[in-house]
Amino acid sequence: MKRFAIVSALALSFVAMSVHAEEKTVTGTLIDQMCAKKVMKSDDAQAAADKHEKACAAKCGKKSGFAVISDGKEIKLDKASNDKIEEYLGKDDASTKVTVKGDANDKGVITVSSIEAAK
Repeated sequence: MKRFAIVSALALSFVAMSVHAEEKTVTGTLIDQMCAKKVMKSDDAQAAADKHEKACAAKCGKKSGFAVISDGKEIKLDKASNDKIEEYLGKDDASTKVTVKGDANDKGVITVSSIEAAK
């Protein structure tokens, strides 16, 4: 009986999470979360993010995770998406100006389903 209750509770929590997920597309500047904290304190967060280097995002993002600065707002990307983002950043032609698609949870954190250079 205990197993049934635990399995039922887990199943309900997964259903609840999927209900709160919202498909989202965001275009902006890819940055690591550590540097995102710094640029969000500047007078023009978008301009500061636009100056951020790809190499820093790739290096620091492995530790702190990634975010996109879009219209001066920080949108965090979940840690489960790190491999996908690191693979993208490893490409020679990768840009930090990106379009990210994925599911956003109720806190706005996105699980990335795709990432590509912004057009």
